[in-house]
Amino acid sequence: MAAAPERKVLEEINEDFLCCSICLEQFKSPKILPCLHTFCEQCLVTLVEKTGSLKCPECRQQYQLPVGGVPAIKGNFFMSNLIEIFKQRLESKQGTEIKCEACQENMATHRCVECKHYLCNICLKAHGKLPVTRTHHLMTIGEYETAMSTSQVTLQAVEYCSVHTKNEIEFYCETCQVPVCSNCTIVKHRIPEHVHRDLKDAADEYLTELKAMVDKLKVKEQEAEKNKTLAKQIHTDLTEQCSREERKVRMKAEEIIKKIKREEQRLIDELKNNYKMKIKRAAVDIDEMELKHGNIKSAGNYIETLMHHGNAAQLLSTKGDVGTRIKQLITMETVAKPEQGDITFTPHDKFCEHGILGILKSDVCMSKCTVENIPKQLWKGDSADLLITTRDSTGKQVIPKQQVKAKVRKTDASWEDIHVADNRDGTHRVTVAGQLDGKYQVTMTIGDQPIPGCPVIIPVIKGLVKTIGSKGSAEGQFINPTDVAVNKDRDIVTADYGNERLEIRTRDGTFKKILEFRQFNKPVLPCELAISSDNTYYSLDDNNDQVVVSDENGHVIRYFGQNELKDPLGIGISPVNGNVYVTDRDGHCVRVYTQHGKYLRSFGSKGKGQGQFNGPWGVVIATTGMVFVADRYNQRIQVFNAHDQYLYSFDCQSGDGQMRCPRGIAIENDKYVYVTTDTPSSLLKFESSGKFVCRIDSDRDGLNCPTGIALTDDVPCRVVVADSNNHCIKVFVQ
Repeated sequence: MAAAPERKVLEEINEDFLCCSICLEQFKSPKILPCLHTFCEQCLVTLVEKTGSLKCPECRQQYQLPVGGVPAIKGNFFMSNLIEIFKQRLESKQGTEIKCEACQENMATHRCVECKHYLCNICLKAHGKLPVTRTHHLMTIGEYETAMSTSQVTLQAVEYCSVHTKNEIEFYCETCQVPVCSNCTIVKHRIPEHVHRDLKDAADEYLTELKAMVDKLKVKEQEAEKNKTLAKQIHTDLTEQCSREERKVRMKAEEIIKKIKREEQRLIDELKNNYKMKIKRAAVDIDEMELKHGNIKSAGNYIETLMHHGNAAQLLSTKGDVGTRIKQLITMETVAKPEQGDITFTPHDKFCEHGILGILKSDVCMSKCTVENIPKQLWKGDSADLLITTRDSTGKQVIPKQQVKAKVRKTDASWEDIHVADNRDGTHRVTVAGQLDGKYQVTMTIGDQPIPGCPVIIPVIKGLVKTIGSKGSAEGQFINPTDVAVNKDRDIVTADYGNERLEIRTRDGTFKKILEFRQFNKPVLPCELAISSDNTYYSLDDNNDQVVVSDENGHVIRYFGQNELKDPLGIGISPVNGNVYVTDRDGHCVRVYTQHGKYLRSFGSKGKGQGQFNGPWGVVIATTGMVFVADRYNQRIQVFNAHDQYLYSFDCQSGDGQMRCPRGIAIENDKYVYVTTDTPSSLLKFESSGKFVCRIDSDRDGLNCPTGIALTDDVPCRVVVADSNNHCIKVFVQ
């Protein structure tokens, strides 16, 4: 086995490598642990005595102490050899004379390469005669230094058996995995139980394996070094992050402290400002009372002196003046009038949530308090926010010390408390909900005293509540509107048939925009309208017998139906599968398409039987998939299931519920069905089973050829009707 030159090894090894990490001195009787860390024998003995166990101080690995204790731990002969060589090398460099290591008396002249001993001439002869050492390589000290400087002398010395101390180790027992001498192969390591190999061959082979393992170890070392660097970086990052977050905490704390200070100063300034005039007026009162008190006292002193020391003539000579003055002083106002409207601080429990330390509350002057935003009327189902403003005697808006309450008396004579929302700025919000039609009486109090103007009366109305639009072609006007729908923004979209367009208004009737379709050869006449869940508009084009699909801005996406439709009048979209249902008046059927325009099927034929039609008009689909069709000239509503199978039909031939020629149709929560009729022009409500409920409109509402219907999501819902011949839209509340 080729070994590293001694000189090179000595140059690569520093003195720290030869020091024990426990005592920090050069190894003495070095012992090597299985983890390859080396320590002085005595240092390990002390460590075991102190801790009661054998634990490596370097890597913290725990080991079982062998029988015999620390002395039985394997010695690190390699380290011992290095120490000896290092010591000799150091002595050589220092130029000191070397004594013979055999006799310890004479100066050394030679060195045995195998034994690593310096010898004098006398001991050299004995060394050469001994059978064990006669073959050793001997060199003069000069030759040895020269050879060492040219890297010719190896570090390796002859190793002797620990059992047969005079025998050189020549073999390796693979069975026991220990180096042995020739005697060992005969005594304890006999064949065939034990397998022996030449020491050098075994060492060369192991060196090859060791090199491969060392290469892997270097890779592992690089990995460990990389991860050590990463761990250090993480440590640095965590430290910096901790510092950053600490700064954030301090900044936030400082911010809150500043906010608290500002809030404190604001409250103090407001408090001082509110008390400033009161204190000033109180000071004026003090001056006035001091003046009055002085006048009374001085007059009293004069009169008492006159009474005791004046003669009769003197006493009577001032009778008139004294009497008059006494009367003036007695009738003079001397009762102090304390300033009303004390201001108190009420702390707030949730500063972090509201950002205020508290509020300043004052006594209010009832005559200065007001109620605003009182509506002239409410639609049934709508609500109004009344605004109470509280003020002090000077008219300044203040937060009241007294409790603000409100209650409403409904049309059924029942009273109900209303929640009062405190805006914490001297105003309170009272929300009145018009649940029943009739007159609502609302009473509001501050400290159990009614606010001036209370109670307020708010009429809640139902029936026809709004008329939108008039005849014309300008923005916001209509010519024969035929249908209405409500989009995702709760806007009302109208099929303005006579103006060849769609018109969009807010739910309160304010005009928004117009959508027109000018890219077709023949004008588009929108007669019916349906809006999908994604706010796509499906308009029935009566002039081209087609369905025009557009987005909410009027951009045409597609159109379909020209090949099947003869005279389309009604359209609805199923909430179950998204299919588009179109009533075909001249075809006397209902045609079904996908939203992409693919024709699926049709059902119905001309006739009066079940499932037959005569001029079908409006169509609507419930969330259950049930299809309701206005069978116009058969004077009925027909109902089908999701598979186009006839279920039942209904009509009404008596009283206000007389229904002829139904046109528009809408459904509310699968429970109620709304229908517009021609004769008379009316708006009717039925249960979905067909039972008549009521007529929504009245004769005085003047419907004239109502067609399409749309329902809002209000509670109760608003019914929006296209009043075609009146060229407007009418809104009803039940």
